[in-house]
Amino acid sequence: MKKIILIAEDDVNVADGLGQYLKKKDYEVLVAYDGKSALDIARKEDINLLLTDLLLAKLDGLELIREVKKEKPDVQFIMMTAFGDIELAVQAMKEGAYDFLTKPLEMRKLGIVIEKALEVQILSLQNKQLQQTLESHYTFSNVIGRSSLMKKVFEIVRQVSPRRSNVLIYGESGTGKELIANAIHYNSPRASMPFIKVNCGALSEGVLESELFGHEKGAFTGAVSKRKGRFELAHGGTIFLDEVSEMSPATQVKLLRVLQEGEFERVGGDKTLKVDIRVIAATNKDLWNAVKQGKFREDLFYRLNVVKIDLPPLRERKEDIPFLVTYFIEKFNKKHDLAVQGINHKALDLLSTYDWPGNVRELENCIESALLSVTGPYILPVNLPAYVKVPPRDEKNIIIQIGTPLAEIERLVYKKTLEQTKGNKTKAAKLLGVGVRTIHRKALEYGL
Repeated sequence: MKKIILIAEDDVNVADGLGQYLKKKDYEVLVAYDGKSALDIARKEDINLLLTDLLLAKLDGLELIREVKKEKPDVQFIMMTAFGDIELAVQAMKEGAYDFLTKPLEMRKLGIVIEKALEVQILSLQNKQLQQTLESHYTFSNVIGRSSLMKKVFEIVRQVSPRRSNVLIYGESGTGKELIANAIHYNSPRASMPFIKVNCGALSEGVLESELFGHEKGAFTGAVSKRKGRFELAHGGTIFLDEVSEMSPATQVKLLRVLQEGEFERVGGDKTLKVDIRVIAATNKDLWNAVKQGKFREDLFYRLNVVKIDLPPLRERKEDIPFLVTYFIEKFNKKHDLAVQGINHKALDLLSTYDWPGNVRELENCIESALLSVTGPYILPVNLPAYVKVPPRDEKNIIIQIGTPLAEIERLVYKKTLEQTKGNKTKAAKLLGVGVRTIHRKALEYGL
């Protein structure tokens, strides 16, 4: 059966030329010369793809996409315009466009883009059953939340997963940014392809560059053989760049080229490599503020910030704590072969009044620790860490009892410092007089 393409273009000559070209490609073509007529046709006909101009009479291209998408979410959209504007491109992608093309159109490129868009549609429809299974596994089992804030997050994940758009996830340390990235990838047409993770803040500039782009033999001291980078390994899939704000200016330039051109060279190499990847980035900082301070490239910010997801801290969604606790009890019962039945209501009250500066990760660590000390069927207040039962009274002081193990004192110091800096590891490192990588290591070690 022929695929049906609707062309929405007010220039009769352009519309006719596009129609003739697409008919030769064995597509069935419908044409509308204004936005309202295009919407009427889209409602009546079972179209597969809408190729629309931005500037249309009666209903512009963005509004047209928005209206058709409401009623027919499986339709693919391609926007075309005579004005090459990155902000318009970003807006079109946010509205659900598969791609954004600038006039005059190169017919060969248009044909390729249409083919790929229709392939995505086929994969999307074929994968609906798979997506439902994966959504259950990755979205609702691993990212727990029934609060209104988390429902909004889940809705964005559902909308953006089938698309090609890059995603920028904001959230404090421990809020579950990686789990959200997982959910997006495994509910997308790229689910069967690689999902590669890189923590940009945990590596020095030179190491990060080699990690991302790979290197040739002899590129630097210690490069005894050729090595593929994470971008090569992620080809066809998704790469998750955590703490993207920590990238150096030089690495930002290289990342921008990958996003714009889909190409790069290995460190020490001159062969240009092509990649097809989706980028999901995450940060615990205000990236726009970093742009204003000259610490992050504005053009790179726009390329990454096509879809923005704000993950709320646990202290702002405490109604989710009982569900999270139940999930973690089940998880660690299986891991440690235990049979703990639940949590005492007084213990749950303590967990619900604590502010959780380390967010979900800290709660998870707390529940695992509590389970390992339980002697009866339920977690009791006595099984909880001291800092949960008796929160510090002074925000800038830590109360330490005589006899407290040194490891616990160190954990409290790192925890309180990260709390004071609102999860900013660079500030925490300066306050404690240690390196940023030490902060990363200790945060992972103590579940902060």
